[in-house]
Amino acid sequence: MSKKEVTRAKRVVAGRHDDSAAARLGRRQFLGAGMAFGAGSGGLLASLGLSRYANAQNAAPAGTPAPAGARPAGGQRAGGFGAPEPKYSQPPPLKDLRGKVAYISAASDGIGLGIARAASLAGMKVVIGYRNPDRLAAALPLFKPDNPGVLPVKHDVTDRQGWQSMLDEVVKHYGKLHLVVNNAGIKTLTEASKATYKEWDDAVAVNFTAIYNSVHVCLPHMLKHGEGGHFVTTASMGGLLPGVNAGIYTSTKIAAVGLMEALRVELESTNIGTGVFCPGGVNTNNYAASGKENPYLEKRIAQMPERMRRFFQRRGPSPSMDPLEAGERVLNGVVHNDLFILSHPEFKPGMAERFQAIMDSTPSVETPIPPARVAYERGVLTQGIYPREIAHRKIKRKSYITV
Repeated sequence: MSKKEVTRAKRVVAGRHDDSAAARLGRRQFLGAGMAFGAGSGGLLASLGLSRYANAQNAAPAGTPAPAGARPAGGQRAGGFGAPEPKYSQPPPLKDLRGKVAYISAASDGIGLGIARAASLAGMKVVIGYRNPDRLAAALPLFKPDNPGVLPVKHDVTDRQGWQSMLDEVVKHYGKLHLVVNNAGIKTLTEASKATYKEWDDAVAVNFTAIYNSVHVCLPHMLKHGEGGHFVTTASMGGLLPGVNAGIYTSTKIAAVGLMEALRVELESTNIGTGVFCPGGVNTNNYAASGKENPYLEKRIAQMPERMRRFFQRRGPSPSMDPLEAGERVLNGVVHNDLFILSHPEFKPGMAERFQAIMDSTPSVETPIPPARVAYERGVLTQGIYPREIAHRKIKRKSYITV
């Protein structure tokens, strides 16, 4: 390699460069195999006698923006399994939300209602998943009278047959479903070392299992109608930065993030987008910015013991993000097909520390790495969704709220 190439490769290893070609050079430099390589890691694999894996590396460079109207296409992913490796970043399947249909679980309050309101304002027909009729009654007046359509469906996300019943109801009323937002969650703040079996089972069922329940039922429908679809899961900053002493919550949210990344890998060659929403603090009261009292909260507070009632009445306004703004940021992520939808920039230093701790924990190369081992591990050494997301994120946008 030239001196310039070596420098770029070292920067990749140090985590200071995201160029995919440089990353490939860095891996070749540290193999210590003394082989003459062709261009890219495809040349490495071919030189190891693994030509069947090499074709996937000879496509367009990872992260290359797609030409107008182009669809992802490419060779088999490294390792010989999974969906084909796309040549380009996946175009947003739901670039125009008007007239499309969205289902949001746990959408009668909090972040879910904020997402539902944002979707309705963007011109979508909205299906509200709910369980508490009093919360639903308080939520419905927040939608404009001339909205494109709001359909409440009572739904327990842990009930797999309930997912099919929900989809049947949506198809009956609106014909098709385009966007699924897995927003339901249990904020179990119990430490992992002290949790009961039931606490674990309940949290896993809602925070994780419900996500693939939705995919199992709704994905075939989306693929069949062919108009494009999208799955979003509301995780948490706890899914990227486990900074609280709440092992159940942290574990299930990290799992939710991982599942959405896995779905991006599997569905990137289709017209089904995926994303994970990792918010910080969001106000659960959708009435807060309206200047009106929330009838559901008023009723709940009135039923509290006097001491608790005085406490809630003395509390000032929440400093957290308004739920409608959080919802608008989710919809912005959908129309841009963002893999990671992050809304609170104040968490960036903490995330950087966590990721740097992982990088710094990687051992240095003390002896040459056997090429056969690299070939065996090739399926998980790198993943194209990340350089493509990095390239996608370099495209400037005017706002992270508007759609």
